[in-house]
Amino acid sequence: MNEINGSPVVECAKTYLTRMLELMGVEATLDEQSVDETTVCYRINCQENDAKMLIGRKGTTLEAMQFLLRQMCKGAVGEDEHFIIDVCDYRERRREAILDRAKKASVAVLNGEYEDFSLPPMTAFERRIVHNYLHEHFSDLQSESHGQGEDRHIVISYSGIQEEPTEENS
Repeated sequence: MNEINGSPVVECAKTYLTRMLELMGVEATLDEQSVDETTVCYRINCQENDAKMLIGRKGTTLEAMQFLLRQMCKGAVGEDEHFIIDVCDYRERRREAILDRAKKASVAVLNGEYEDFSLPPMTAFERRIVHNYLHEHFSDLQSESHGQGEDRHIVISYSGIQEEPTEENS
């Protein structure tokens, strides 16, 4: 396993993020938390007005900050080292809302209400969360990403019960 705390990407991102917040006049504390073996999350804790500014409409400002920070740290980033930025647990609340929507859509497809169900556009990170969730909890369904750029979204459809291959099916 790769221990990311103290790696060049973590130190670079933490330094630049702290400086970005200072330049924006945001008083905040910065917490570092491992998401998995290769990803660290920087949680920015600040006042509500600052949080609204940092998150932006539907998280667009937060995504832009994360993109900018990744570009700034590009030379220090290893291929298997990643980070995400969160503001006042926005991403966790967003994750819960996305999974709730995916669960309702999945049940609707399983009940035959829809042949397939398109979820709203999401970031790559959010799509990954949904794909993993559906794979773990709804084995009768399949999920595929469709569209390009900001319109990229997930389509959920029924794939049927996965059977073990038998000699007759081979």
